[in-house]
Amino acid sequence: MSKCELFFPAVTLIALALCAESACAADLRGSQDHPLVGRYAGSEITVYKQSQFGEARLLDRPMDLKASGDKLAGVSLTLQGRITTIRYDGPKDRSALEIEQNFKSSLETKGFEILFECGDRTCLGGENSYFRLGGELEGAMVNARFGSGVRYVLAKLARAEGDVYAAILVGESRSAPIISVTTAELKPIQVDRIVFLDAGAMASGLGASGRVALYGIFFDTDQSDLKPESKPTLVEIAKLLAAQPGLKLIVAGHTDNQGEFGYNLGLSDRRAKAVVVALTRDHGVDPSRLTPFGAGMSSPIALNNDDAGRAKNRRVELVER
Repeated sequence: MSKCELFFPAVTLIALALCAESACAADLRGSQDHPLVGRYAGSEITVYKQSQFGEARLLDRPMDLKASGDKLAGVSLTLQGRITTIRYDGPKDRSALEIEQNFKSSLETKGFEILFECGDRTCLGGENSYFRLGGELEGAMVNARFGSGVRYVLAKLARAEGDVYAAILVGESRSAPIISVTTAELKPIQVDRIVFLDAGAMASGLGASGRVALYGIFFDTDQSDLKPESKPTLVEIAKLLAAQPGLKLIVAGHTDNQGEFGYNLGLSDRRAKAVVVALTRDHGVDPSRLTPFGAGMSSPIALNNDDAGRAKNRRVELVER
């Protein structure tokens, strides 16, 4: 199956067709449609993010714009699992209603149950500030794309291997429709996955191959701030360096192949620099002994075609310099 499945515009004909390469040429590099959802014909992917285990909040009833604080509180489902967010620019000659109805009908033919559907005022409890819904769900940078109207549908597919939720948000403006597809594939978190290496094990790895992969350094998805759970591994790196005063290291950040190449390159570089900063600031390591380096997706140690392989590729490596 091609990564670019197309919706034909007529609501009465919810057929899918394989996408020619030329039809997807403008898509964000490394992106793809969700296989259970597809795309509306003539749309182009502009944003693509996927987390193998993350959290999403999907609107399941009208939002009250007058509510103070968190406007998704009490009006959304909080779901955990594989989270995929795809944003498309839609064709200029199609309405938000037509696009949303195509998605809805296609999802129903695939066995999805419609949990919530709304349009314009019914999404906002009678208010007509449609751009504010776009701002709350998609961010202020694109809220103007929801200025003329909004359509939304939330659907659920019950499966033995884990339920799948799909939320489709379509904004209408004078420029062109904007389409957001968020899917949550529910699955339990894998526990006992942390491979902790102490200073001795790190030294053995460096002695054997000149490098050692670390999986005890943690970041949130798409973030470069170290999580507190990283401290034990940072302590062991500091012990390693204290025990070998002449040792100098490259601290290399690595990602899987999900998303755009340049973005992952920058993310891995920021993460490597965050590790170096923590070691020098919090653990007294001489900065001249550490060189941060972002490798992005360029140096995998496993295939990127399944969760297990991608998890191995998301790592920080110490390389003897």
